[in-house]
Amino acid sequence: MKKVLIACNNDSESELHDFFESCADEAKIFCVENKLDYSSIFPPALNKDNVIGSMLEYDVCVLSAHGDSSGIYNEEQEEIVSIYTINYNFKDKGFYTIACSCAQNLYPQLRQVGLSFFVGYSDEFIVKGEREPFVVSAMSGLKSLIQGNSIEDAKMDMLRCFDEQIQFLDKTNPWAAAFLLNNKECLVFEGKNIFM
Repeated sequence: MKKVLIACNNDSESELHDFFESCADEAKIFCVENKLDYSSIFPPALNKDNVIGSMLEYDVCVLSAHGDSSGIYNEEQEEIVSIYTINYNFKDKGFYTIACSCAQNLYPQLRQVGLSFFVGYSDEFIVKGEREPFVVSAMSGLKSLIQGNSIEDAKMDMLRCFDEQIQFLDKTNPWAAAFLLNNKECLVFEGKNIFM
């Protein structure tokens, strides 16, 4: 990877804003550790013009915000990226998202316009209890990709990380472990190795 766009809904009025911001912070740390250029977008600048409009300059977009089967939304419930936005700037790019259900309809639409790789979820992404195991699991695939691993290897690294965090939570909070397992089972991690 060469340049990373990190977009996050950290608006204090938004549910899970602290979780989304923690995911964005992890992405920044990975970029700094691996000497990758990155830029960040947060509210009130978190909108489709600033995210999609910027993608010609970036190789991958990391987006943590609320979503549904058709798209991902900002703090005002406006589309950031959806099946209704013009998404051609994602051709030959990567899209790494922590958002509910966007693998259902958004991912197939992005794949049609030539998206190179996608990481996201086919159902609701649930965060309960201690945030750290959820952040570590959600961001582990990006860490592996940034370190130069293939899509297949990064996916396996991410699944292993989920398993480790589930095992840890199972001892301290089995209820949260069950939600993290649900997130693992909803993971969609597909694409081509273009940045390696």
